[in-house]
Formats: sequence, structure tokens, C-alpha cells
Amino acid sequence: METEVLMPMPVQKTKMREKTNRKWDKKKKIFFSSVILSSAAAFCKVAGDAIGNYFYKLAIARNDKTELTNALNADVEKITIPPFVKDAMEKQREASDAFIRNHPPEEIYRHSHDGLKLHAYRFMTHPDSHRWAVLLHGYMEQGTDMFFFACAFARHGFNVLVPDLRGAGKSEGGYIGMGWDDRLDVVGWIHEIVENDPEAKIAVHGVSMGGATAMMTAGEDLPENVIAIVEDCGYSSVEDEFAHELRNLYSLPAFPVMQLADRTTRSRAGYSIYEASSVEQLKKAKVPMLFIHGGADNYVPTEMVYKVYEAAPVEKELLVVDQAPHAASSVVNPDLYFTKLFRFIEKYLDKPQRLQVSAEKVE
Repeated sequence: METEVLMPMPVQKTKMREKTNRKWDKKKKIFFSSVILSSAAAFCKVAGDAIGNYFYKLAIARNDKTELTNALNADVEKITIPPFVKDAMEKQREASDAFIRNHPPEEIYRHSHDGLKLHAYRFMTHPDSHRWAVLLHGYMEQGTDMFFFACAFARHGFNVLVPDLRGAGKSEGGYIGMGWDDRLDVVGWIHEIVENDPEAKIAVHGVSMGGATAMMTAGEDLPENVIAIVEDCGYSSVEDEFAHELRNLYSLPAFPVMQLADRTTRSRAGYSIYEASSVEQLKKAKVPMLFIHGGADNYVPTEMVYKVYEAAPVEKELLVVDQAPHAASSVVNPDLYFTKLFRFIEKYLDKPQRLQVSAEKVE
């Protein structure tokens, strides 16, 4: 028979206090751990928001881009511009100025699908012609920067529409669309032309961000009036381009900076960096396309043109201009550039049947 041993009352109380203290110690550890983790999470969120806001302001927001411009200029200064290229640039400026003096454009407006007032320049240089070109400018530029191309198209019998993309020039918008929201704006401008000229035959031509905009537009449901699209040095996606510039200009990794910038962009601009893809849009393209890129492009790397070219299941051609830096193919070799451009477009102006053509790399 076992005998139960009862502890004295003071010993029982001591044991109970020790047990109670252990419980409180555990609760305090949990509490302080929670405080530390919450503080760390709050700090990470604040830091993440700060990084996201910084890069949104730097790259997407409509504002003074002095900081980014200085970084880009420092990168451009590494490239020696040959004298003949400088001469060609000056001739282009002179031709553009003369064209504007002789053919001042009409300024027109329309509203975007999300209520922005958009602006464009319209050159009715050939009122009896149904040939139309829609020209799309690059990043941190505006419609006036495409006036030399307007001059070139006018010489080939085209009327020309040159939009200020959202967030640029005289168009409303507090952010740069990077081609994604702009694609729908361009579709609107195309319908504007068709409403006024149902027989219009329209070529879309964009440079740099305008090239990406042209490619993203190609994936939309376009009227049959659009007979050709030409993209010059556009990026394969906004994600690819931003990741490249983070490495190239700032020596920063894409992760986690891109994710933080995307969160801010979705919140403030309403679109995601990751959905703005030329490659994915081109998979839905139905219009013949000419792809142009500079062989010495360090801003939008030349290898991107092969990605977008392969993505397009349409009649297409490829022109890579040797030694041409970003957005300079038309300056480095203007004869080659414009001969190729207008020969390509001419094939689709009057022929109902489209011909399959092969890629061409020009050294």
C-alpha cells in the first residue's frame, strides 16, 4: 500500500509561483518577439515603400527627369559620335524645321478610355490621299520629336498623325505609360483617322518606347485599315528594360527593386510592370511588321529585337543597322533606313495579298 506524501504549504506556494513565473516569462518572450518582428516588418514596409516610390518617381511619374537624364547622359558620353552622324543629325533638324514652316500642323484632341484629354499633331499634307502614318515618340520625349519622320512620310504621299503619348507634351496624364496604357490610346487615334477617312490605309511607326508601343498595339483588335507596323528599337517588355537599366545605370539587382517599383506602379498608375510585354502582345499580332534595331544599342540591348521578331506570327522583316546606337539607325545610315522602311510599307498599300518575307541583317 502506497502512502501519499503531502508537501508543506510553503513549498506548494513556491512551486506555484515558479510555475506562474515560467508562464509569464514565456508570455513576455512571445510578446517581445512579436514586437520585434512587427517592428522589423514595419521597417521593411517603410523601406520598401520608400524604394518603390523613389523608382516610380524616377522612371514612371510625370515630373522633372533631371536625375535620370543625367544618368543616361553619363552613359551616352561613353560613346563617341562620328562627325558624319553629327552632320546627319543637323540635316535632319534643318529638314524638320523647314517642313514645319511650310506645313504647320493642326492640333487635335480626343479623350482616352479612362478620361484623359489626349493631344496630337495632324499634318494634312495630301488632302486627297488615303495614306496615313501614325508616329509614336520615345521615352521622355513628345510628339514634336517625331517631326522629322513626319517630314519623311509626307514626302512619300502620307498624311501624318503624331500623338503626344499620355504623360507627355500636351496630353494629360500623371505618369508614363511605357507603351502599355498607350497601346489603347493609339487604337483610339487609329479609329479617329478611320472615322474621318474610311478608306484610310494606315502605317504605324514608333521609335524606342514608341516602338514598344507599336508592338503592344499590334496585339490589339485593329481595323483592316492598318496595313503595316514598324517598330524601331523597342524593348521586349518593360520588365526586361527596367531590369537592364537597373544593372546598367545603377548596378542594382532586379530583385527586390523591381517588385517594390511594381507595387507602387500598380497603386499609382494602375498597371503592372510585369504585364507590359511586347513579346506577349506580338503573339496576337495580325499585321505585317518591320523590326529595326541598332547593332550597337546599349540602352535597349540589340538582342531584344530577336526576341520580339520571333514572337510575331506575321509577315515580317528584320533590319539590324551595324554600329548604330539607340534610336540612331535613321541617322547612322539614313539611306538604308528609309529605303527599307518605305519599300516594306509600299508592299502592303495596294496589294490585297500579303507576301511572306525573310529576316535580313544588314552589316
